[in-house]
Amino acid sequence: MRSFVRTSLIGLVALVAIGFLFTQQNPNSDGDEVLPTVTNDLCLDNGTSLIVDFGTDQTAPAIEKCVQNFEGNSWDLFEAAGMEVTGTEKYPVGFICRIQNFPDDESEHCKDTPGTKNGSWAYFLTDESGSWKYSPVGASTHKVQCGVSEGWRYLLPGEPTNTAPRSNPRTYVCTN
Repeated sequence: MRSFVRTSLIGLVALVAIGFLFTQQNPNSDGDEVLPTVTNDLCLDNGTSLIVDFGTDQTAPAIEKCVQNFEGNSWDLFEAAGMEVTGTEKYPVGFICRIQNFPDDESEHCKDTPGTKNGSWAYFLTDESGSWKYSPVGASTHKVQCGVSEGWRYLLPGEPTNTAPRSNPRTYVCTN
């Protein structure tokens, strides 16, 4: 009898483990999972626009991405958009130091919060009127919302924190 109970318990544990592994590999096995889609331009409907302005001194054009079917925070929006973002050593996902490898490691070491002597990234969101507003929260704590634009502008030393991205944001009411 003991052997039977032991064998049954081992079998039950094995079945639970197999079920767990299956659900981890197939989190939505019914096929309804919708992956984010990204296009190079601002969203016209359903999605969140992500704008990265490299600042006054840079010749690189602003990056504009439309990310649709995304739910998460603004930090993870970069990954969904296929972009690279780097935090600081002290705040790895709390303070953005580098976007698309800008500024480079020689200019900013990203050990601690970048100071005003080198420049830093400023984070903006659109309000109901479609205007840029400096974000009162960080990217890792802000939940992305459909129909708005999120913008980042690299500010040079001495530039005011309300110096918004130069791209005009778009806002709209999402249909789904």
